[in-house]
Amino acid sequence: MKILFFAPHAALWGHAFPEALIAESLQQHGHDVIYMTCGRQLRRHCVPMSAHGLTPQSPEEQKCRVCGICERNAALLRQEFHLRGPQLAGLIGDAEEQAVDRVIASMTPHRISELEFDQVPVGKLALYHLMLRHKRIDLEMSHEQWSDYLVELRNTLYAAHAARKLIDEERPDRILVYNALYPVTRVVCKLGERRGIAHYFLHAGGNLSNRLQTLLLGRGDTFSFMPRIVAQWPRYRDLPCGPELLARVTDHYLELLRGKSVFVYSQRRSGAAGLRARFGISESQKLLVMAMGSYDEEVAAELVGARQHDRPPLFATQIEWVQAVLDYVRSKPDLFLLIRVHPREFPNRREAITSQHARQLQATFLDLPVNAAVNWPADSVSIYDLADQADVFLNSWSSVGKEMSLLGIPVVIYSADLPFYPADLNYLGTSLPEYLHAIEQALSDGWSGTRARMAYRWGAYEFIRATIFIGDSFLEVEHQVRPLYRRAFDRVRRKLDPMFKERSDCRRREPRLAAAADIAALIESGKESLLELEVAAVSQSASLEQEAMALRSELRRLIASLYPDGQALPTSRLFHHLTAFAGGT
Repeated sequence: MKILFFAPHAALWGHAFPEALIAESLQQHGHDVIYMTCGRQLRRHCVPMSAHGLTPQSPEEQKCRVCGICERNAALLRQEFHLRGPQLAGLIGDAEEQAVDRVIASMTPHRISELEFDQVPVGKLALYHLMLRHKRIDLEMSHEQWSDYLVELRNTLYAAHAARKLIDEERPDRILVYNALYPVTRVVCKLGERRGIAHYFLHAGGNLSNRLQTLLLGRGDTFSFMPRIVAQWPRYRDLPCGPELLARVTDHYLELLRGKSVFVYSQRRSGAAGLRARFGISESQKLLVMAMGSYDEEVAAELVGARQHDRPPLFATQIEWVQAVLDYVRSKPDLFLLIRVHPREFPNRREAITSQHARQLQATFLDLPVNAAVNWPADSVSIYDLADQADVFLNSWSSVGKEMSLLGIPVVIYSADLPFYPADLNYLGTSLPEYLHAIEQALSDGWSGTRARMAYRWGAYEFIRATIFIGDSFLEVEHQVRPLYRRAFDRVRRKLDPMFKERSDCRRREPRLAAAADIAALIESGKESLLELEVAAVSQSASLEQEAMALRSELRRLIASLYPDGQALPTSRLFHHLTAFAGGT
């Protein structure tokens, strides 16, 4: 079988090295791998440049430096993994350059939706990364944003021309990319799809404690992959999990609480008492926390056809959702609604701009009832400070919905399709009467240890059973705590040998991945995911009694991290639920 790896982002070692491990594994199983890298064709701006904090307007010298890293890494991977294949730049000749120039010169905002390349909507595909970088929810772009879009479109067209030429010449049986949502990778996948070629994506796993040591591998992209594994969940829902699986789930949540990862948007838990007084919540009121999602990510995915809904959600927008819940609580003085705006809507560690949606929210919240307030990111309140006092969480699609369920707190959602986790972890209402009834039922039922158990099982399923483990050959652990002397030594070593880490990773890899047979079986079969091959690690199941003992132990680990000094214990509501279920600390 001939397999095309389109790998233009070698400067991102955390993407490129796992990608090369998969390519090598498939070669060892007798497959012919074609490995296409960039060769500076995307030099105007690219995903690695964005990861280095650069924009299309950044100085050429800075962009050239990232290109140098990319070329250096690509050359090392080609040599160490015996990967053959062309560079993108080598497939773009004068004819292709002129064709791309003509499109760019004639492009207008009104042509975005109609622009196609071999019946692939390249105009829309080129929007994805731009919408995220500028946090936009519509196409009314500024002059600078339009200029950025043209760079994205140019890159997408380069990838399309090169991919068409290579696909027609090599006729691969499969296409693999790291993250099939980037415009340049998505267009290659879609061109292959037009020719009947199955395409697969790779992506780091969701467990922040070993994110780079696990991989999602499946057909399509993350927006199609996650609903498929949710659909498979009923087959695994009733399998008790042993201590090892549950411990790995706790490890992820401890990383969330540490707040070191760029993928964690919430502040670290402060542990300070007085949250109710700060927002004007009386002790007698039950607290509803509304966890809003980051809107531009949803809009960007919908624009490129990645996010598709079988059924329209109850609320067309989050603002409609907020208004409906505000109407509900106005006449219920025994309730208090705290609306938590997603931290990504404002400047944070990953993006330095305020989203377009945030400005709309500011206008929406001008006239709130006395029993409602807004928790803005500038308040520096952790989601876990809110969890300490909340009776019920209301969620749209945020991962907060599964995180609070793991703590036993009831969560209400208004669509089974929006969150990337199973609706049965939460209460669901798909009509307004059903939704309001679900809120009342959640308030009545309250905290549940059974809910925490099921959320732990989902974590084991999502983080372990549905992923490929490559930690036997990639030992990278993000945000590892290193002593000062070690950090100083590593800086000096990196200065003396800039490629030391990359070469070391190559040398330390195992001759063969332990998951090699599963990887080959999935790619050869053409199936959607490992779960369809019945290779998920069901052997790590346990008895209900073993699971119960392990769960109490893991909750004690969480309690120790959530409440390290006992300062907030007298007023905490969550602490008493957790300790009672865990059997005390």
